[in-house]
Amino acid sequence: MKANTSKKVISKDIMFYLPAKILEGVVGFITIGVYTRLFTPEIYGDYGVINPTINVIFLIILGWLMHSLYRYINAYKDKNNVEELCSTAFVSYITLVGIVFIILLIFQLIGSDIIETKLLFSSFFMFVAYGLNQILMNLLVAIKKIKLNLVLSLCGVVLKLLLTILLAFNFPRSVIIILIANGTVDLLKAMIVFIKLKGYRYINLGKASKGTFDVMIKYGFPLIGLSLTLFVLNISDRYVIIYFCGRDISGIYTANYSLASAVYTMMMMGIMRAVYPNLLEAWGKKDMDRTKDILSSGVRYYLLICIPATVGLVMLSEPISRICLAGKYQGGYSIIGWASVGMLFFGLSEYCNKAWELTANTKVILTNSLISGLINLVLNIILVPVYGYKVAAITTMISFVLYFVLSFTGAKKVLIWKLKPIIYIRIVGSALAFGVLLIIAVSSLEFSVPILLLSIVVSIIIYGVLLLVTGELTEELKMIRRLFRR
Repeated sequence: MKANTSKKVISKDIMFYLPAKILEGVVGFITIGVYTRLFTPEIYGDYGVINPTINVIFLIILGWLMHSLYRYINAYKDKNNVEELCSTAFVSYITLVGIVFIILLIFQLIGSDIIETKLLFSSFFMFVAYGLNQILMNLLVAIKKIKLNLVLSLCGVVLKLLLTILLAFNFPRSVIIILIANGTVDLLKAMIVFIKLKGYRYINLGKASKGTFDVMIKYGFPLIGLSLTLFVLNISDRYVIIYFCGRDISGIYTANYSLASAVYTMMMMGIMRAVYPNLLEAWGKKDMDRTKDILSSGVRYYLLICIPATVGLVMLSEPISRICLAGKYQGGYSIIGWASVGMLFFGLSEYCNKAWELTANTKVILTNSLISGLINLVLNIILVPVYGYKVAAITTMISFVLYFVLSFTGAKKVLIWKLKPIIYIRIVGSALAFGVLLIIAVSSLEFSVPILLLSIVVSIIIYGVLLLVTGELTEELKMIRRLFRR
């Protein structure tokens, strides 16, 4: 009974999150295509390094703050002590951003010939805006303000694309244009969230607490190291490619990798944002059975959606790259398939890591990611100069698989999902069935936008029918029927 209840709760939240994230993914695909037509591979290569660098700097400096607020907001709310938590977080944010700004000023005075001033401070602007946006948007997820989160997320990606296009046709085209567009929209979103939540009511500098700070830093500090090692695991390949192959080749690699990343980001976030708040709630109530049921249901939905997506991306990588990207970028289409396999395992690792996040033992995640990240870096340094930039996607995939194996092995001693073997068989079998048809289609058809879309739609239909026939979607079908009867 509990398992069915958990499935219903997660299904309901996924029905809110996933469609919106799919729309975000579609806009993400369009954005990558537009960027490759607006900017040269060299500029896109710069963006492919600068953007994730800003992201990881945020994670290293402010990521602990985001994770701690997410983790403890409901606990402090139950104790009627939200003002103390928010005030402590506000003081921490302002202090750390101020320190970063002072460091940049000193760096600019000492080494102004290393990086141009406009690029340095546009990057800082994006860092400040991106950080504030991430903290507040994650706060919306934690307190289950789902609709506001989804509307802002979707509007945000659309506005970033439109503003980038506007700036690109009115100013010299460089990576600075993208940074300013992204930072402006992120800052606007953060301001809207702050106003809607009436955040000013919960900020009182006198309420900032060292005790609360200690709680937050104890939970979040290991995640600083984790962020750094995940950076090595996810992004180090781009730096290696730039060093050995050049900025233009890095741009080709980044554009193709980003197509797979866009798909997985929307799916991972769409499902995890439905799962994690419910997981925290069950864990907070010390209901271990319900916690396991929610985790298992989340993994099932992840596999239901992500395994067929992986099959589709592997089989259709060449037409996807050719249709979505400008001509100079299309030679790296094989990267899409390798990246999608790697991200499948990376996403699954996130469910393993919940064992350590819920028990606040995040050092284990740090160790696992450090091992995997270092192996990825070493393999890239050895293999990229010999075999070229495409091998970086393979080494990253290997590292993601290793990360999953390490995470799963450790997590099963604490908290892990339990699914019947027949579920894996139904999902994988159904996905492979339409995968065979896609192989035939790719080898015999000349792909255009309509044919690509038709192939995707037909694959989804075949996959859905096979799941219905095998009985895997029986419960979901009952839920839908009950919905229409109301």
